[in-house]
Amino acid sequence: MKTTYLFAVLVCFFCYSVLPVSAKNKKKTPVTEQKIALGVWDDVDKTASVDSIIRWMKPFDEAGIKNYYMCGSPEEVARYIEAAKSYPGAKVHAWMFTVNAPRDSVALAHPEWFDVNRVGYNSHEYDPYVKHYKWLSPSVPEARRYMKDKAASYAALEGLTSVHLDFIRYNDAVLGRRLQQYKFKIQQDTYRAEYDFGYHPAAIEKFKKQFGYSPLDLQAPWMSPEWLQFRLNEVSSLVNEIAGETHAKGKLLSAAVFPYPTRARMTVYQDWPTWKLDIVCPMNYQSFYSESLDWIPFSVENGLRETFHKNKYVSGLFVPDITAEELYQAAKLSIEAGADGVNFFNARALLKDGKLEAARRINQEFNL
Repeated sequence: MKTTYLFAVLVCFFCYSVLPVSAKNKKKTPVTEQKIALGVWDDVDKTASVDSIIRWMKPFDEAGIKNYYMCGSPEEVARYIEAAKSYPGAKVHAWMFTVNAPRDSVALAHPEWFDVNRVGYNSHEYDPYVKHYKWLSPSVPEARRYMKDKAASYAALEGLTSVHLDFIRYNDAVLGRRLQQYKFKIQQDTYRAEYDFGYHPAAIEKFKKQFGYSPLDLQAPWMSPEWLQFRLNEVSSLVNEIAGETHAKGKLLSAAVFPYPTRARMTVYQDWPTWKLDIVCPMNYQSFYSESLDWIPFSVENGLRETFHKNKYVSGLFVPDITAEELYQAAKLSIEAGADGVNFFNARALLKDGKLEAARRINQEFNL
């Protein structure tokens, strides 16, 4: 028995002694790729230095948040990319306003680029709902080229993870129930002409060439499957053209979209399951629709039913309207329904009322 034991010890010693030095001394490296991706949306601090951004990122990194979807100019986003190098696994995404261009001086200098509603009002002068809704027309070639060039300016950033498209849609033809009732105090029991966009002369002419008539010739154009599909295609083709140019630069393409495909198609003419995205971030803001937290997995499941995980599904949650415990539950429900990650809107709200703890709990439960 002693002889057998001694032989085993010698074999083990010999096996260890012939290992390369690098294998003997190899230390475990920290895992930086999350199983469940956690992220935040927020505006850049235009005056922040790289050092101050590093300090700003610290509490989020400690809570397990690795993805930063930052809205700002390419130069401003570049500082966040530099700061993220201080945190292993941190990724920066350039969040850009796409079809909506409220503060874009170049776009605003071209009124002819802006979309038109069914009444005939141009979005450059007419504000549907709020003053920061200024919608370009995806049917105007010059506006389309401008949006693609804008995305390309972000895709050129070294170290950027993705170009993140937001407002990549038409104006809300129909708002969520809560927004109708409490914020804007309107009743949308049909597609009201002042909110129904896509009627730019360039779009109508393009539609007429294809079908031989104008949507305005119809008694109820909002009921026309052809006119609906035409508008869906105008946005989808724009996204997929941006995808080709973005991927050619070695960057991913992501987008913030409306909650699930049927709602997105019906209310903002957005057909995101057909888009060539690497990451899709449906904004599952249940409070906007006067729904409970149980609505969130319904939205996630219906999104995944059409995308089949061809891209990463990251569930967007609206932080201000719920408690820390509800935020944790919303994130957990998203993941259990199949989401690959969770994004919190926004970072500032996450730092209030102990809500960052919800992200920490999710990270500990699903990533550690």
